[in-house]
Amino acid sequence: MKYAFIGGASSGLAQAAIKELTQKNFTIFCADIVYNANKVENNLHYIKMDVTKNEDIVSAYNYVKSITDKLDIVSNFAGIVTLGSLVELPINTLDKIMAINLLGTYKINAVFFPLIKNANGRIINISSEYGKICGIPFHGYYGTSKHAVELYNDSLRRELLSSGVKVICIRPGAFKTKMQAGVTNQFDEMVNNTKMYKRPLSKMQKMMTGELEKAKPAEIFAKTYIKAATSKKPKKFYKINNSLKMKMLSIMPSCMQDWVFSKFLK
Repeated sequence: MKYAFIGGASSGLAQAAIKELTQKNFTIFCADIVYNANKVENNLHYIKMDVTKNEDIVSAYNYVKSITDKLDIVSNFAGIVTLGSLVELPINTLDKIMAINLLGTYKINAVFFPLIKNANGRIINISSEYGKICGIPFHGYYGTSKHAVELYNDSLRRELLSSGVKVICIRPGAFKTKMQAGVTNQFDEMVNNTKMYKRPLSKMQKMMTGELEKAKPAEIFAKTYIKAATSKKPKKFYKINNSLKMKMLSIMPSCMQDWVFSKFLK
């Protein structure tokens, strides 16, 4: 029997991935803060877990260990998007997004590693196209967290090269999920609340709206996820629906990037 642990299991991308894993006959431990209590439905074990609380992660580990001594797949989908100025939002803004997007992933992998090692399993880290593109104004919080995930992923993969455990990174672009829908609302709030950037944010909002319109169904992400989870020789990185515009911008020299963004900030 194969086992998977999925953090942030109620998210749109996680749900699509869980559906694919179920079809491959995995028993899945679905952990998320939104669940009221632990329960079991067929081959799905629902676990209440807040990734920012160490005791919740340890409790989830103990629950999983009481059922199996191995995990073939571990992924953390728990994540938030925070948009806004790096000098206007409260100084604890970065604390929260790093606690969920970076530290949540790190802590789950670290705590559950003995079970992953027992199966010579796979750690599939969920990054973002923002983990590799250049710094985008008003996206600094999210970009910082995902760049950190990328560096963490590379370091972990190299540490475990001789362990039998595979470490894989997925970089999704825009997909039709509740998180993606919330980006539009955050842009509206930024425009309404900013004191320094109302005009540039209004201009950038039009550009970002165009990018969000390219969002794909979560099922497309899931097809790639299951390849990472089950292929005999998975890739180190998978990119799905990444923005060509952002990619082209990111390969420009930094002075050219600054010039492009200066047009929005005037």
